[in-house]
Amino acid sequence: MAAEVVAGGAKIMGSSVLKLHSLNPSSKSFLQCHFRNQRCKLPLSPIWFSFGKKGRGMMHLRKRVRAPVMALTQEPLIEGGAEEQGAALKVVALVTVRKKYMERMKETMLHWLDAFTSPTKRGVVLQLVSTQLDPKTLEPKLSNEAVLDWSKTLETTADRITYRVEFMVANFGVPGAITVNNEYQEEFFLESITFEGLVHFACNSWVQPEKVNTKKRIFFANKAYLPCQTPAGLKELREKELMELRGDGTGLRIPSDRIYDYDTYNDLGDSDKGVEYARPTLGGRQNPHPRRCWTGRPPTKNDVEAESREHAVTPIYVPRDEVLGEFKQEAFDAGKLKGVFRNMIPFLTATISTKDDVIKGYSVINNLYKDRPLPKIKSQDEFLKKLSLQNILGKIREPIEEIFKFEPPKVISGYTLSSLRDDEFGRQAVAGINPLIIQRLEVFPPISKLDPSIYGPQESAIKEEHIIHHLDGMSVQQALNENKLFILDYHDIYLPFLNRINALDDRKAYGTRTLFFLTTVGTLKPIAIELSLPPADPNCPLKQVLTPSVDATTSWLWQLGKSHVCSNDAGVHQLVHHCFNPFRRVLS
Repeated sequence: MAAEVVAGGAKIMGSSVLKLHSLNPSSKSFLQCHFRNQRCKLPLSPIWFSFGKKGRGMMHLRKRVRAPVMALTQEPLIEGGAEEQGAALKVVALVTVRKKYMERMKETMLHWLDAFTSPTKRGVVLQLVSTQLDPKTLEPKLSNEAVLDWSKTLETTADRITYRVEFMVANFGVPGAITVNNEYQEEFFLESITFEGLVHFACNSWVQPEKVNTKKRIFFANKAYLPCQTPAGLKELREKELMELRGDGTGLRIPSDRIYDYDTYNDLGDSDKGVEYARPTLGGRQNPHPRRCWTGRPPTKNDVEAESREHAVTPIYVPRDEVLGEFKQEAFDAGKLKGVFRNMIPFLTATISTKDDVIKGYSVINNLYKDRPLPKIKSQDEFLKKLSLQNILGKIREPIEEIFKFEPPKVISGYTLSSLRDDEFGRQAVAGINPLIIQRLEVFPPISKLDPSIYGPQESAIKEEHIIHHLDGMSVQQALNENKLFILDYHDIYLPFLNRINALDDRKAYGTRTLFFLTTVGTLKPIAIELSLPPADPNCPLKQVLTPSVDATTSWLWQLGKSHVCSNDAGVHQLVHHCFNPFRRVLS
């Protein structure tokens, strides 16, 4: 297949071009060849993927191979009628729009209304922006405005629709951005804009109608620039886009906004309901974390420094492009519904139970619902007692639970015990929620940064004899020199809080250190886990080192150690990285 494509390209482009450029060119000279007066024609036949609607909530992948654009339109990708400087060229772009999975009646009616409106009054207006400045006006070079009209494709059932749009350019240089203005009455999801073989704009964003936001949307080509290297034609647009994303800390946010501005947590309480409902503000100059998205709601009546709460019918503000997609939202809602129903019958049973029949746990609930032979009934009154709501609920529990079972995680769908394997533990550490916590081990044994007068010796309890048999014949120093040892260290983060955590009922935790060895196949293998507690005496540290199992007892101790590592991992993710959000947001 590749040979046929190359052969076809040689016939159209000429062998001299193929010697200089590949089929997927990225050099600036080749891009300029297309956007100047050259007549290079690149016959690409991309493979398109679309998601059909064969099953509700399920995505079926189907492949549709299209003929080259030139064969479909009988026109080249770029046309140039003359070789002289300044001749106008026709540039063809493929604009991919993704339709909503479940369109509301109101949106459908608005789309049909747009279809009957004059094409001159409705459409999506696109305009190319060059990376170069016009030497006369010192403004970025612009193409003509191209109008995308999809009124004729309303009955199309595909999830993704690709439209062909033409631009006229002359001495344009390389496109660096494109502006989009939505003159329809509803938002739409713009997936990508592609000049085949030239420039790709990965948009993946909702474009609001002009009546909601009068400013044109700006999308940049998939080429990254440092601030000092940003082309002159894009600098002003880049500043406008950053101002649009960052916000200015004022105004009320609406669901269509895409502003990433942040505020303190001053809405945790509800002082208007009473003093006992007031809560302190989290965040601020002294302790800048955690932060939440700026919403701009009015203050409460009793405290002007506190923001009023969200109403139950008002969704919490999230930038429009961060809102869960329709498939994710549907899966989330289905899981939430399953969770509610799975707990409804135990709740109802507990509610109607007598004082002597209090349900204390799920094991008691399970026993209540097991099939048991009915005792002999002596009278009609006893028979009616057996038909109580509690007994009826017990009988229907099993079929209901079967309906509302959750889907098993993919990691254990094939092999239930796969999560117990060491290689899977290492894989999840890298592919999990905190991969950036893993660091290359530079000093052995690892050293703590906590105060030794309070938390005991700073040196780790992991010694060479603990790990030497798991280094594939290397010494510890050799493994360090060859960058084979890595560490996942939660020791210093947890140790100051462990006494308070372990004082809670049914809560036991350790501060963990985990050493990994980089295997010859490029995976991380856990070779030692250190569990630590705050010492009652600084001279007597409470530390235990676990290593991969050699018998049944050490096997379960090793699994228990890995469980504590996962517990630390989840806690740091939720309480530090997720809740406190200790990140600088410049959006550049």
